[in-house]
Amino acid sequence: GLKKDALRGWRRRMQMVFQDPYSSLNPRLTAGQIITEPVENFERLSRRQRQALAADLLRKVGMSPEMMHRLPSELSGGQRQRLGIARA
Repeated sequence: GLKKDALRGWRRRMQMVFQDPYSSLNPRLTAGQIITEPVENFERLSRRQRQALAADLLRKVGMSPEMMHRLPSELSGGQRQRLGIARA
């Protein structure tokens, strides 16, 4: 297997995309928090940088940056799927 350092490098570049968008997203976090959660584990970014990253990733999956303040329960199934892809 890979050594810990090599494995950590791979984990920075990949994330799981779960099939069920209804049970795979934390219902207590906003879309912006869901997107930036993996980044917080590997990089030190300011709050402003994390918000800019979340807005950019939402745009890349065809969602409005205003969606970053919504909870998963306020999103459609397709929007939840795109949120999961943006998170990855």
